[in-house]
Amino acid sequence: MKLKYSFKEGFGVRTTQSCRLWIFKILAMMFFIVIFVSTQIPRYSGYLLRSLQGPIDPDDSELLDYIRNEILEPPSNEPYNLLGKSNVALLSPDDSEHFYREVLEIIFKDKRGGFFVEAGALDGETMSNTLNLERDQDWTGLLVEPDKLDYEALRTKNRKAWSANVCLSPSPYPSKEMLSQHIHYAGPMAVRLGFKMRAMHALASYSSQKTIGNSWFAKVQCIPLESLLYAMNVSRIDLLVLDVEGAELDIFKHFDLAKFDVQVICMEWKKTDQLDRISKNLERKGYKEVARNLEDLVVIKKGSPYMPKQPLTLTTNYTTASSVREVKMGV
Repeated sequence: MKLKYSFKEGFGVRTTQSCRLWIFKILAMMFFIVIFVSTQIPRYSGYLLRSLQGPIDPDDSELLDYIRNEILEPPSNEPYNLLGKSNVALLSPDDSEHFYREVLEIIFKDKRGGFFVEAGALDGETMSNTLNLERDQDWTGLLVEPDKLDYEALRTKNRKAWSANVCLSPSPYPSKEMLSQHIHYAGPMAVRLGFKMRAMHALASYSSQKTIGNSWFAKVQCIPLESLLYAMNVSRIDLLVLDVEGAELDIFKHFDLAKFDVQVICMEWKKTDQLDRISKNLERKGYKEVARNLEDLVVIKKGSPYMPKQPLTLTTNYTTASSVREVKMGV
């Protein structure tokens, strides 16, 4: 009985060892199969594979995740850090600044808690068309500024709006573009003047030969406006301000106004002889011109609650579409 027991015990040990050996061989084989397969299948992202089929959709999920995680920066909870009255540029606004300030005060005088998008936000204070709405009427929104130095200054202002250090893409997909970097000569008035002298940054493809010959350029990331809004889950914009030195029409060309409820649009267009055509094009898309000052245009969506019910005249004389030396606003 003792020998029989020892035989069974020995057989069991050998069987266990044999099973362990086979398990080890199987696991090793599976490991090498995984390694082999992984080296044979290219590791391309779904984003790349989709983009190979054509321009990526503005609401592509991977693109929107990237925008949320890498581009958008949240509003500040800190007190404002503004130059205020020490900013000489703000104390002496040019006609364009005065025009927009007066028109927007009339349009949004009773509106609190609105949402804006300002492209070409500079330092977030100098020449800003949205700061007063944000500070005095509890608005928030998105500030877009592609220039690195301008954007760094913008972040120090502690604006209560989201911000993005990108340019609005003139194409329906993300791209890298060359942005002019005008030489900034520091001097005793540089800080007090804010960034007004840096307000003429433009993409190289929209710059004049003179500008190209007198500027440095830096490559910047451009993102479609639609993609930024999708990433923020925003579909209604009370005020859209475009001051992007020549790229405005291409941005509009690839921005579906039927998908987004944009109430008021302010835009600058240097080629003033084309403003009538631009105004008529926006009218076909459901907007009505309400004010114009040389290269500055304001349109409101037809049927918008912001459309003035009574014509009114601003305190300063400006040029309207009918060339009258005052701004007439109304239905």
